[in-house]
Amino acid sequence: MQDDARLTLFDALPTKPNLRAQIDRLSLSADAKAVLNDILEVVIEVGGRVISVGREILTFVLDMMQRYPNTAFGLVVALVISTLIASIPLLGVVLGPLMAPLFIAFGLAAGALADLKDGPLRARVAQLEKYYEGATKNA
Repeated sequence: MQDDARLTLFDALPTKPNLRAQIDRLSLSADAKAVLNDILEVVIEVGGRVISVGREILTFVLDMMQRYPNTAFGLVVALVISTLIASIPLLGVVLGPLMAPLFIAFGLAAGALADLKDGPLRARVAQLEKYYEGATKNA
């Protein structure tokens, strides 16, 4: 019974139509939205139960984007700077692969530090880990 209680942790997820509406409201290209809609359809069977992994992952990602906007912003800024450096003629071919990972790591870390001062991400990831731990024990 305790395993069933853990599996119901994410039963209150948004429905697929609600997630599709959230995806449609994102300022992304149509191709990116199509990929997100494809991820939404991913399901697996664990121990005789069908788990909508795509729905859970997208709910988690969209929730993280809302809760931690500084991390998302830091990552976007780092990707833009990396792209600009890689687009420099001749020099970009050499510097792009070297500097891009550094900028991405720095942007992500700087944004995460701004967002994680009180640690709510740790609690959310722990909640997701407990859910999947319970789901895989039934297999």
